[in-house]
Amino acid sequence: MTFYNMMTCQNLGLSALGPCSMAWFAFAIVFMLGLVVRRQCEDGLFTGTGFNFIAAMGLGLAGTVVAITLTGEPRWGLLAGILGLAAGGFGLGLIMDTTGAEA
Repeated sequence: MTFYNMMTCQNLGLSALGPCSMAWFAFAIVFMLGLVVRRQCEDGLFTGTGFNFIAAMGLGLAGTVVAITLTGEPRWGLLAGILGLAAGGFGLGLIMDTTGAEA
């Protein structure tokens, strides 16, 4: 089994728009999406929805790195990152409600 390394671009290729640069772009998209959703949960579209930012970043970014390491495809990393972001943020947000609302 071949593993892919985002840090050194081992087995990913070094072309300008190759898998290595797209992997880092997917990493940045997941990070920025987490920031946007966090802001929307505070005073936007998802106001009052429980969202755990630390769990979202942990599962989202870890999912991205693990998926890219195992598959070598940035699109699978992006998908795993978005699913991890939602699962960590909203899933743990349901368990540990930090909205301050009375039950």
